[in-house]
Amino acid sequence: MTPSNPPSGGFDYDTLLSWALLIAISFWGGWASFVRKMRDGHPRAWNLTELVGELCVSGFTGIITAHLCDAAGASSPMKYALVGIAAHMGSRALFKFEALMNSKLNLPADPPQKEQ
Repeated sequence: MTPSNPPSGGFDYDTLLSWALLIAISFWGGWASFVRKMRDGHPRAWNLTELVGELCVSGFTGIITAHLCDAAGASSPMKYALVGIAAHMGSRALFKFEALMNSKLNLPADPPQKEQ
């Protein structure tokens, strides 16, 4: 059995740099959201756990938004702008995406939780 040859195109640095920039924008949006919340007095100043949580959620929403923009055929400037906005929104963006999908797929909204 002979090994196959690697692709002749080589490594795609443009794609790698594009995704690195999208992730950096996502984290920047999470940092901006954390700073805004800190100024409003929500988290304790320099609470590392809340900062890491904010960065993880913003990175996740940024990547999801980038994939949705790619699927919709959005231009690069539009994709970068939407990634930054969604990353800054964090979990609120996830709730908006959920509501959009529920309305598009005619899914019922989550029933209210019973208080115990």
